[in-house]
Amino acid sequence: MEKVKVLLSVFLFSILGSSSIFAQEKPMVKLTEVVWDGVGCYKIEMPMGTVYFEKDNGVSGFKSFVDPEGRDWIASYMEPGPHGDYRGFPNSVGNFGHAGRNSGSTTKIIDGKTEGDQVILESTNGNFTFQYWFFIDRVAIKVLKSEGEYNFLLECVAGGTADAEDYFVTADGKKHIPTEEGEFDDFTPEWFYIGDTKAKNVLFLAKTPNDDAPNENHRQILKDGVHNMDLYSFGRTGKEEKYQVRGMSGNNHVCIIGFTPANRPHNEIAGMIESFFEKPFTAGVKPVTKWSKAILNQDKEWFGSVEALEIARNVIQYQSSQGGWPKSTDLARAPHTSGDIPPEGRGRANSIDNDATTLPMEFLARVINATGDEHLKTSFSKGLDYLFAAQYPNGGWPQFWPLRGDEYYSRITFNDDAMIRVMNLLTDVAAGEAPYSFVDASRRSKAAIAVNKGIDCILKTQIKQNGKLTAWCAQYDEKTLQPAWARKYEPPSLSGDETVSILRYLMSIELPSPAIIDAVNGGVTWLKAVVIKGVRLDNVRNSDGRTERILVKDSKAPLLWARFYELNTNRPLYLDRDSKFNYDYSKVGYERRSGYDYHGYWAKPLLEKEYSEWLSRIKTTGSTSKKLNQYGTAHPGKTIILEAEKGKFSGIIDRHSCWHNVMLTDAPHSTHSGRGVVDTHNKVGSYIEVSYDANWSGPHRITARYTHIKSDPRPGELLINGTPASVLEMKQTDALPAWKTESVVHNLQLGTNIIHLRALNDGGLPNMDYIKVAELRAPQIGELPGIQVLEAEDGTYTGKEDHHSCWNFIAQNQAKHSGFTGEGYVDTYNEKGSFIELELDSVKAGSYILGVRYVHGKPDVRPAEVQVNKTVVNPSFAFPPTGAWTEWTTISIPIELKAGKNVIRLSALSTEGLANIDHYSITPAL
Repeated sequence: MEKVKVLLSVFLFSILGSSSIFAQEKPMVKLTEVVWDGVGCYKIEMPMGTVYFEKDNGVSGFKSFVDPEGRDWIASYMEPGPHGDYRGFPNSVGNFGHAGRNSGSTTKIIDGKTEGDQVILESTNGNFTFQYWFFIDRVAIKVLKSEGEYNFLLECVAGGTADAEDYFVTADGKKHIPTEEGEFDDFTPEWFYIGDTKAKNVLFLAKTPNDDAPNENHRQILKDGVHNMDLYSFGRTGKEEKYQVRGMSGNNHVCIIGFTPANRPHNEIAGMIESFFEKPFTAGVKPVTKWSKAILNQDKEWFGSVEALEIARNVIQYQSSQGGWPKSTDLARAPHTSGDIPPEGRGRANSIDNDATTLPMEFLARVINATGDEHLKTSFSKGLDYLFAAQYPNGGWPQFWPLRGDEYYSRITFNDDAMIRVMNLLTDVAAGEAPYSFVDASRRSKAAIAVNKGIDCILKTQIKQNGKLTAWCAQYDEKTLQPAWARKYEPPSLSGDETVSILRYLMSIELPSPAIIDAVNGGVTWLKAVVIKGVRLDNVRNSDGRTERILVKDSKAPLLWARFYELNTNRPLYLDRDSKFNYDYSKVGYERRSGYDYHGYWAKPLLEKEYSEWLSRIKTTGSTSKKLNQYGTAHPGKTIILEAEKGKFSGIIDRHSCWHNVMLTDAPHSTHSGRGVVDTHNKVGSYIEVSYDANWSGPHRITARYTHIKSDPRPGELLINGTPASVLEMKQTDALPAWKTESVVHNLQLGTNIIHLRALNDGGLPNMDYIKVAELRAPQIGELPGIQVLEAEDGTYTGKEDHHSCWNFIAQNQAKHSGFTGEGYVDTYNEKGSFIELELDSVKAGSYILGVRYVHGKPDVRPAEVQVNKTVVNPSFAFPPTGAWTEWTTISIPIELKAGKNVIRLSALSTEGLANIDHYSITPAL
């Protein structure tokens, strides 16, 4: 009955240990002296399990090993009766370490310590001395003395009973059922775990270092056919050699044993055991796997090595069908079992949290850059498409995508820098520099668009207090963009951690816009205002052996920040799992205070060095930080055409007057460049704004092309980087197709320049075609690119042509789908294989850019195959959502055309058909 009570108490402890009763206690090891099965034992309780270590009458070793469910995996006292005393661990030479067997051993408690992070027992019989280090997650055996050879032998009943289905799994992920004859003379690496199909835990057993000593396992079946136990040993031969001990001597061998949940993936268990091997006698060893950010810190040459390529091929095996990767998974190891790959739709799959998706993509890019491996390129491109599809129309990213319906996972997530890691990756992709120079032009363009939307989201979510910009919350409601809860102890608040990462990203943008500058200055001002001075964060060990964090007064302490500040008061916030606000750190329970970073020195380097360097940089030229064009377009060459419709503007994009388009074959405005003109609103302040990346600092000719047939004057003030430069008169033109240009000369700075033209009269600006910028140091003025626009409705397609009433177009109403060019757009059938095919007569063969203008207001992605002259040039050209039916956009890919007739075809790859397609644009590659 006593054993039943003890086992029941172990079972109850395993359940209640995770409840609120114990939530405030740090896990630790506790030793007491008990009588177990009629003999004196040390009872060592660990969160991982409980050991009953026999200690009296010359005996030492494990008599019982009870898992968190209350199952005894050694059970020397259980049936089949007198044979039960055979079981034990580590069962070495001469019965040393064997429960129930007198080996002349004595055992003592090292330093008299019976509670804390670890407890140590030392057993000796004069010939052998073993130390047993008990930790919260394992037991490690240290050999201090050995006169001759020895072994580590486990005699066990998996899950508490000897069953035919009991199994073990070796390091290669293969599952085995022990046999009476046994198997394995030796195997490496020397670890495995034992399981029972009814148990929620497995028992792992490991030995290091690897050597040539024999290892064996077998199932013991008694003469009466009773399955007594399974045996596993390091340093002992098999049955054919009568279980001789050999090959292990000295004190370099370490044995590790413990329980871990049976539902853990094999690779996680492997990573845990390897971590224990690295620091076998250190408390608090985290199961760090080989896969971490440190993998990017290798020499450049290493990424071209066989080892790097092998790891990369392992990485792509974990990629989901949507294109993302799981978090908290060792991607460096090839999956040995299906359980190693987190299932899609739940758990850890498809995330940007904890370096998921972004880290594997960064690693793959470096290997691709070094090897050119095409399979890795395909995987990386699929990852980019995943990030494009996962982005909300407002520019934010959720923690998991596809969405799972859970509010926490659907929030826009700055928490732990998730979204900022995505922004950094896509910014580098958009720049097109190594290691991302292999990315195709279409995806680089999409990356730039995504980054611009992301920057807009960052600026919109910066919190204001009394009209002043301050900081950011760690997560936001994806619909309202308001600060939101994450986990129960992560409230809507201002974050002292995530704000620093966001500021660093904004400061990395070369020659930022005024809005970005304001955001940085506002964030830095807030960080200075909320700094915690005169206290330091200390880790102290209590008398009970637990380590916890406290705040200590110290006038010389470094600057400190809280993780959370109350939204309206800026008071530091501290929460337990009950979500109640505390303003006193000492009032937070031990579990959260010791287990969560409520304070940090995050902003110290930013305020002491980085911010002042940034201020100096934005006032000068020649910065080497990330370059990003605000509108996602590259500007090579001496003369650049900046289409008005590709910039920002107040008004609509128009191709020509509607009534002429309907009634006449030679419509006015048909001579514009690009895909249309900008017809601004009729009021003072209406504007167009474009961005130009200057290759040098000096004079440039800035030319505006426009048309205006009415009698009222339409002058515009030209501002360069927010500073008034001159006024353009833009006089009346003779007819709508009679375009005019007006030029001024102005100095531009190296890098990004914002060119803003705003109306000075109530009529707004004329119809604006483009802004052209030319370096005056260049001897020639570039010519207008030969852009051809092919309207989708003029081709062959499956579906229907759609349009809206002419007067809506003229009146500039926000009618559904308004903003198309030509007579309409094509809405294909919702079926796989729907297509749009257009013909183009090309004057000469060469490289061109195909742009497809479309709108897609639904949330799904519509992929298509692109063929040129019946040859597939892009097998999966994705059309992500544009956010609204009036939000037209253009995505582009490079193509090769022949002289004469060319046929360009888009074919839907999904059952939903294509997005609504407006036109194709064909531009010679620069």
